[in-house]
Amino acid sequence: MRKIVLLILIIVGYAAQAQKQPRILYGTDDTGITYTSLEEALHAAGPVYRLKLTKLPQRDSLPAELFTLTELRELTVKGCRLNIVNQDIAKLTHLRVLNLDHNKLLRLPNSIGELQELEMLIISRNIIEILPDSIAKLRNLHTIDAWDNPMYVLPESIVKIQNTLKTIDLRQIPLTKSEYEEMEKLLPNTEILFTNICECENRREHN
Repeated sequence: MRKIVLLILIIVGYAAQAQKQPRILYGTDDTGITYTSLEEALHAAGPVYRLKLTKLPQRDSLPAELFTLTELRELTVKGCRLNIVNQDIAKLTHLRVLNLDHNKLLRLPNSIGELQELEMLIISRNIIEILPDSIAKLRNLHTIDAWDNPMYVLPESIVKIQNTLKTIDLRQIPLTKSEYEEMEKLLPNTEILFTNICECENRREHN
């Protein structure tokens, strides 16, 4: 009985602590709304700070209208079968979170380096083999989630953000020990999450 009471008190304590944590707002006119439709966002009365798209008409790239939402801080385009991220992504200069999870991307554009406020880049479950050299310009970037991409090397330029990049997730990427060690040399201060395989294995598996 005492254990149950103690557990309840702990849960209540965590809940109270969570309520005290202020929600991050991006301005006095930020209502906290996350828009889930591009059309809805384009017709919003005020600035749009968060947009999450999980459905788009069949297309290879992002719609041009999206890049008029220049106040965006968080953009998620997930599971939309995108092949290309437009160079116009550079127009979203206030982005802090860019989530492109579960698409068909082969690469990121060099213009991504213009997103100077970007803190988190999520590109998991794509087909990206290497990051663009311009990644080195993202001096506020602390997290790269590249889970499940055939990314066995990192660009040498990434060393320029070694002191700010805290985590890079490369799990489900079967790195050999030597490949991991090369990455570790570039990013000695970064936690690199990866899936280890035997150096003797002469095969790659990527679904």
